[in-house]
Amino acid sequence: MMERDVLDTWFSSGLWPFSTLGWPQQTADLTRYYPTQVMETGHDILFFWVARMIMMGLWFTDEPPFHTVYLHGLVRAEGGVKFSKTLGNAIDPLTVVDERGADPLRFTLITSGTPGNDCHLDPTRLDHSFRFVNKIWQMASFINQNLTGELELGTPPRAELDLPSRWILSRLQRLIANVQYLFDIYQYGEAGGQILAFMWDEFAPFYLEISKQALYHGGEAERDATVRVLVAAQDACLRLLHPFMPFITEEAWRYIPHAGEALIMADWPRADQALIDTEAEAQMSLYLELVREIRNARGEYKLNPGKRITALAKQDAATLALAENASVLSRLCNVSDLSLLPADAPDPANCAGIVVGELSIFLPLDDLLDLAAECQRLRDERGKLQAQLERTQKMLGNKNFVARARPAVVQRERDRLREQQAALARLDERLASLCA
Repeated sequence: MMERDVLDTWFSSGLWPFSTLGWPQQTADLTRYYPTQVMETGHDILFFWVARMIMMGLWFTDEPPFHTVYLHGLVRAEGGVKFSKTLGNAIDPLTVVDERGADPLRFTLITSGTPGNDCHLDPTRLDHSFRFVNKIWQMASFINQNLTGELELGTPPRAELDLPSRWILSRLQRLIANVQYLFDIYQYGEAGGQILAFMWDEFAPFYLEISKQALYHGGEAERDATVRVLVAAQDACLRLLHPFMPFITEEAWRYIPHAGEALIMADWPRADQALIDTEAEAQMSLYLELVREIRNARGEYKLNPGKRITALAKQDAATLALAENASVLSRLCNVSDLSLLPADAPDPANCAGIVVGELSIFLPLDDLLDLAAECQRLRDERGKLQAQLERTQKMLGNKNFVARARPAVVQRERDRLREQQAALARLDERLASLCA
């Protein structure tokens, strides 16, 4: 006998917006969450599912279940081919979740595509998202380890904030405003990318590291203010990131002081215009560029990262301000002491000079290297490079090689010659400055 009570495959799915909230009873959840605002789904099931939900919602509740439909692209295999059971190229998301976790997969999918376009599941980006999850956990653990006693929530008054704290709070307000704007125009991938950039490139490597000076060596008031800033910034970041990575953010939120029982129920952050500090951002931008240059100098001289060095500067308004924020150099590039010279003093001898904006810093070479050993190393390196350059010149001077070799091969050797000549010029410049 043929079954008579048969429904379309998508029938129950069409009831989803309200059936999951207790309908047909008029529950508190139904009153609060129906209708919703935005429905997000793939463009390939617009008619199968989205249209059915609208029809069912209008029929049973007299209201459309949502006012905006956001259609994302498809996740495709290599070469842009659609995943298909028939082709056997499908990736089981549960396997990816077992290997990397649900949050990295979610974040990768959301941030990999651009509106209107399909995206490829890039293993490299998935690995980066996995490392980001670890970074979030490490940040939460660090902050938790530095909590002592009761902590007043919220940011301290501006007068109690040092320059790095004013900077990170200002950058945070700009992030919150940008993410809200991007959410309003449905640029979710860009929003996720900006949250990652703030946490990965500013909050974790710079502010968390600088904060250790106050946490480990500061007074009680300074330490308390720093912890409050750390908690406020971490709290806002976790709230912003929660739609992308619900599991790690919910767990990490438990490890910092907060108001409310669950992150999923917490208020969405709002930018505080009073905390935007253009002056602090400009000043810290200058100092962080100086940090990068000092790090480059340490790398150029192959200095052990753990070795502490000194720095010299002529006294002026810019260097006096830098001296007041010496913890930036101490924590970020291991400068143990910044000594100020008279404004009219000659440039110190045997120093590597660094100029960033209005700042001029001198690093004594005695701190950076064994001068005799470095000069010998440079001479040895120059001898090897000179021999390589002569071999390349000899090859290009051979008319038979130039006439018979493929044009691409000849061009490659010419490019190599130019690179060797430039490298030799740089070595000669270093030798002249250090070993004359």
